[in-house]
Amino acid sequence: MHRTRWIAALAVVALAAPAAADKVITLKSHTDAMQMMGQSTPAKDEVHKYWFGKDTIRYDAGDLSTVINFGASKLFYIRHDEKTFSTIDLPIDFKKLVPPEMAPMMEQMSSMMQAKATVEPTGKSGSYAGYDCKFYKVDISMAMMTTSMNSCVTKTLPVDFTRYRELVEAQAEMFPNMQWMKELTKLEGFPVHSDTTTTMMGKSFGSSQELQSVEDATPPAGNYAPPAGYSEKEFNPMGAAGGRRR
Repeated sequence: MHRTRWIAALAVVALAAPAAADKVITLKSHTDAMQMMGQSTPAKDEVHKYWFGKDTIRYDAGDLSTVINFGASKLFYIRHDEKTFSTIDLPIDFKKLVPPEMAPMMEQMSSMMQAKATVEPTGKSGSYAGYDCKFYKVDISMAMMTTSMNSCVTKTLPVDFTRYRELVEAQAEMFPNMQWMKELTKLEGFPVHSDTTTTMMGKSFGSSQELQSVEDATPPAGNYAPPAGYSEKEFNPMGAAGGRRR
């Protein structure tokens, strides 16, 4: 009950605050069709968005939104398909996200999922949506999965890269199979283009993202709080869909 009242108060503050233009980064995302463990997943095209507020950040990808309120040290993980949200305290302590009896198993799983990565500049450059960038080759290996990524990174976007890095680090801490995302923080700047090949259990599939626009926009009311009418549920790192990113 206390948490529900706190979230309601946060939403009221968000609604009452005077509107100001925030930075909005829009990217197009594509994931190839894949077949794994007897299941087929069709190709997917989505629009992903980052909202950079004064002391907040929001990332939208398909049916998922991740919102961080840095002033309150809270992360909201929102599932629009279920109309639910989970509240997580920052900094994230993964052991607190699972029942005590599951903590040893999850800790072992996280240890197994530790990633080894190499990040090397390619010497190539590019430009996307008017922003110049430099290409890096990123190779990541972990249990049962390898990822090879060509990413073009820029430092010229008019946003706070520290907030972006903190979002990536928080998402990596939320899921035992997303530890590799921590390696992406080695790229200084924001990826405006990436081509990725992921191999799991002998099966490979590709994905890509590309910057479309960087704009000033007034955020919708309540943009950095859980939507009205959504119900709160305990966060389950095993049951939640992990890391749709980049």
